[in-house]
Amino acid sequence: MRPLAYATSPTRPPGAAHAPAAQPRPPAAARRLGARHAPADLPLPVCERAGRALTRWVLRWFFGVRHVHTHRIPRRGPVILVANHPTIFDPFTVAFGTKRWVTWLAFQDALAWPVAGQVMRLYRAIPLDIERPSHRSLRACYATLARDRVLGLFFEGERSFGPGLNAPLKVGAARMALRTGATLVPVSVAGGRRCWPRERPWPTPGKIVVRYHPPIDPRRFRPDLPLRARAEALTATLAEVIGGALPPDGGHRVLPPPRRPRTT
Repeated sequence: MRPLAYATSPTRPPGAAHAPAAQPRPPAAARRLGARHAPADLPLPVCERAGRALTRWVLRWFFGVRHVHTHRIPRRGPVILVANHPTIFDPFTVAFGTKRWVTWLAFQDALAWPVAGQVMRLYRAIPLDIERPSHRSLRACYATLARDRVLGLFFEGERSFGPGLNAPLKVGAARMALRTGATLVPVSVAGGRRCWPRERPWPTPGKIVVRYHPPIDPRRFRPDLPLRARAEALTATLAEVIGGALPPDGGHRVLPPPRRPRTT
């Protein structure tokens, strides 16, 4: 059996000053980008439980929301959910596929709306200026991920104009994942525009399917490219995965992923 090795120090001569003690290394979470800033607040527990119960019942009864492949959302660690944005209630539709709390980025002007704005403030959404993101909003995003929490955003920047994805897409989600190493989970929301398109003031009953695609590790994605090129390439991959599962007629039927040709 190999003996244990103990650290020993040479004999210190009388009158010699004590050597400064080695400072312990901070934990991994404290060394992450944004760890020294304050994250987004969490809602009150009573608001979270009541809101989940009420909105989950409404979504299932009125819209027949069904979540597919929820096991693909990691149970721990920093995660970024990236989805298309067909309706105004997509944050609830996407977030209820996991028991983890999802902090959403919201268009800052929407927080001033009478009802929806109050709900966003109640659930502690991070206000964001899409054209000129403030340092305060970005610090809150990075600090939230540094605490191993889940961040949600819509890379279209606004609600969809058609059954597909808006263009151009925002690269902020990919850039944030590449800088923090947070796992990316692409999400396709199918059937939402038939229930409540942006051109219609009120929703109608229908069926919505939310599909969670296989997670993407940004640390292994095209490490040969510079950050900007990697972010653009990663955004294009997200668009291919999310948009490829949306049917062209705007229905709720989620298309299967394309088959890759076999290599011999």
